[in-house]
Amino acid sequence: MNFINRAFKNVTRRLSKTILLTLTFFLIGNLVIVGLGISKASESAKILTRQKMRAVVTYMLDYDKIWQYADTIEDEDELNKFYEDYPRIKLEDVTAFLADERVKTANALSTNMWYSDHENSLDFVHLNNEAEKNMDSNGQACWMLEDGTQQCEDYKEPMFLARSNMFPSMIEFEDGDYEVTQGRFYNQSEINNADFVCLISENLAAANGLSIGDTIRLASNYNSPFMKEMGVTEEDITSEFEIIGIYDHHHPITPDNSNYDYCYPYENPDNMILMPTTTVYAANLTLNQKNFDYYAAMYAGQEGWEYYDDESNRPSMENMEKNNYIDNVVLLLSDPLEVDKFADDYKDSLGQFARLDLNNDEFNKLAKPLDTLSMYANFIVRLVVINAIVIITLVTALTLKNREYEIGVLLSVGASKFKVVAQFFVELALVAILGFTLSVVSGSLIARRIGNTVLEYQITASDLEEGYSYRDDDYFSIWETDYTEDISMEDLISEYEVTVSPALIAEIYVLGLGIVLISVIIPSFMIMRYNPKKILMNQN
Repeated sequence: MNFINRAFKNVTRRLSKTILLTLTFFLIGNLVIVGLGISKASESAKILTRQKMRAVVTYMLDYDKIWQYADTIEDEDELNKFYEDYPRIKLEDVTAFLADERVKTANALSTNMWYSDHENSLDFVHLNNEAEKNMDSNGQACWMLEDGTQQCEDYKEPMFLARSNMFPSMIEFEDGDYEVTQGRFYNQSEINNADFVCLISENLAAANGLSIGDTIRLASNYNSPFMKEMGVTEEDITSEFEIIGIYDHHHPITPDNSNYDYCYPYENPDNMILMPTTTVYAANLTLNQKNFDYYAAMYAGQEGWEYYDDESNRPSMENMEKNNYIDNVVLLLSDPLEVDKFADDYKDSLGQFARLDLNNDEFNKLAKPLDTLSMYANFIVRLVVINAIVIITLVTALTLKNREYEIGVLLSVGASKFKVVAQFFVELALVAILGFTLSVVSGSLIARRIGNTVLEYQITASDLEEGYSYRDDDYFSIWETDYTEDISMEDLISEYEVTVSPALIAEIYVLGLGIVLISVIIPSFMIMRYNPKKILMNQN
């Protein structure tokens, strides 16, 4: 280990050179710390913010591609055939997604308003608000009869809302927004068999004294004169459901809510009943069939009503998916950071008219200043490293040239070329470590100040403003099924913090030693190609 001792003595003996090199590495270290610190802070802020967002991907039709393709079809019969077989989301495709271990569940939801049966056996959870007081004076529903006259009747507000899914779970339960407190959720067998099962809220169960195993009667519509004209009876629209679960939710409507006075009973989450989509379809099947038969008889053979001439379009459990159009399916993944990778894995198997929406447009827009900041920071680091290698290599080459005699003597007494090069590496490494160590403290302070200043400038230059919301934060609507998370620039900035972590310090030392290694190896090739005798003769 004599080469280490020689390296240490050379460093301490040539103090002026050591101080200059230490100062050089100190400046290099500060610039590298600033660049890496800002870059890692930007990436970390994006990752932490993304982890707070829901890991959702929406499998949906690409309407732009559908319309563009339709515009290329010139033959009218071919175009009609295309619209007849209009692209749709298929459940078997979603089932393939659910087989992926990254997917927790999927929502293919439908929402329908329901009534108590004609005997009013089930009471809704009352809010006693203005909307509820005005339920009996909400105007009329009107339609035209065959003879051209208008017929009207008082409109009746529904009391309940049925939210149904095609899969044996819901995102709301996986995320903890809803919680089954008694019983269970419906399973795949009950979906396949269209069993008349349901889950009701705790408050609805308490208001009616209901428990697991009890049954409730609901009507999917009220039997208006128009429906009676189609031959619809009370039995056709009334169904009995077994309660298999009771759940709680986190969206109570109280007098403090901004939409309290305007919330009708069916808009109150306490009056939301959960059941399989197949069950909803089965409950409405007779009504839908009589509706189809009514129009098929009325418009038989007439132009523009060919749909009713095709018996295969008549509602049935077999063609349920065809008659219940699925616009999109929301997939919930286990990790928000897997969203982009998941989309990349499936992008080639989606078919011509489908796509995966990552629901991150707003996130990408807000993250643009951080992306720009990270890009410039990485550019600075690369530029500093390249310049450092060039400068240190030149300094080392001049040093080795001046120390040719020393090299010749060491080689002539039996020192290996590797040990001679190692000595110069250790000399520079000692100086580099000293310079980078001094730069850690100053670099962390400089990086924070510069990082915050540049980020503020980037945000201002990007002209990003907070979005205006016309609703208060306590607003809740049963119609909303947007599972994306609203994030603001403040959310993103709150995660941005330039810190010099032990990992970053280690990375700086490794980078510095890499610069030293390259700076020593390159000029060493020029010196080591000579033999000791030739070096000493040239010195004489």
